[in-house]
Amino acid sequence: MSAPAVSSLNAQETGEVWLALLEISHSSFSTLRFVNNNEDITHGGNTYTAYPFKIVLSSESGEEISRASLEIDNIDRSIIQELRQIATAPTMTVKIVMASSPDTVEAGPFNFSLKDVKYNASTIKGTLGYEDILDEAWPSTLYTPQNHVALF
Repeated sequence: MSAPAVSSLNAQETGEVWLALLEISHSSFSTLRFVNNNEDITHGGNTYTAYPFKIVLSSESGEEISRASLEIDNIDRSIIQELRQIATAPTMTVKIVMASSPDTVEAGPFNFSLKDVKYNASTIKGTLGYEDILDEAWPSTLYTPQNHVALF
């Protein structure tokens, strides 16, 4: 973290505003960029549209893969229209910045997959998860006479 960020976190009072940046990307549509703020900001040359959303991080119990939940207001139907048209999970990238220095990423980027999407007239809710590595085969290579001749 930058020195101003550490100072802001340790201060008893601060005027600093921390912002969450959200990118929704998939190969079938243009990347959607949002900031949980009341005005648009520019980060890395891209404009992030002011849009209400919240991310709730899960607790780390050590017994399961950590997940987070995402809730986006469904006031503009364009997000749900994009999500309805895809068959695979979109990638969600979350970055944390300060409003005074939006080009400096203080935390992240965190890359998730959007799973278990549910929506109604007012909200879009989903689970943010990492790649499920616990379902991968181990070892990934089979030791057979065809591909490891010296072992047999």
